[in-house]
Amino acid sequence: MRILVVESRSEISVPLVNYLEELRHCVDFASDQALAVYLTSNSRFDAIVLAERLAEGSGLRALRSLRQLMRKPIPVLMLGAQGSEPPAVGDGEGPDGYLAPPYSLETITGRLGILRRRKGKTRAMLQVGDVTFDVAAQAVRRKEQLLRIESPLLPMLQALMEASPKRVSFRELGSCLLDEQAPVAEARVRVRMRSLREALDRPFAAPMIRNRRDGFCILAADHSDPEADADCDDGLQRRAGPARRSEAPLSH
Repeated sequence: MRILVVESRSEISVPLVNYLEELRHCVDFASDQALAVYLTSNSRFDAIVLAERLAEGSGLRALRSLRQLMRKPIPVLMLGAQGSEPPAVGDGEGPDGYLAPPYSLETITGRLGILRRRKGKTRAMLQVGDVTFDVAAQAVRRKEQLLRIESPLLPMLQALMEASPKRVSFRELGSCLLDEQAPVAEARVRVRMRSLREALDRPFAAPMIRNRRDGFCILAADHSDPEADADCDDGLQRRAGPARRSEAPLSH
């Protein structure tokens, strides 16, 4: 991905830009709104990471200027400021994703992966097989039966349904668990996924959430997918990723 990072705080921008480049993303950096506007008007980005507070003004004000320059919708992830109220998300004017501090490098990159799939657009209603998810009402039904799913698990289900039939990585799923301390370990993602499966799959004959190497996917109950079985992580060695960073959250 080509990513624009707009952040005035060097203690966050420097490690974030370095980490994204290690992941082989092409990264441009702006410390203020003026440079961000210039870069956006002269380049095409796949995603933008924008601080809620900039040294010379509001990130939300900068976002309005950037939106006017976009030739097509670009997903924007906003890094929240301490003590701020989260803005409206996914309405076409505010950010497409928002992280409250403290946040880690893995949480930021995981959320970027999810937002990239949306391509700047959030669907109001999701459906995979016999499961429907009314995003606005935060209501999930399977076979027309309303399911009781813990609210902290709903962003994780949304990510799975938006990506279906593709896999969502542990890092991306961990970034959805906003009630967990970041970065969320793979073991914790598995524990929370077990709770989601209890609510979504256990009451019904056929499971929909399936294991994959380095993550999970959701498929229609009658979907035949040899790749899912071959890619199951049971007993398989995980692919090597970039060197792990310290799990301490970034300063905020």
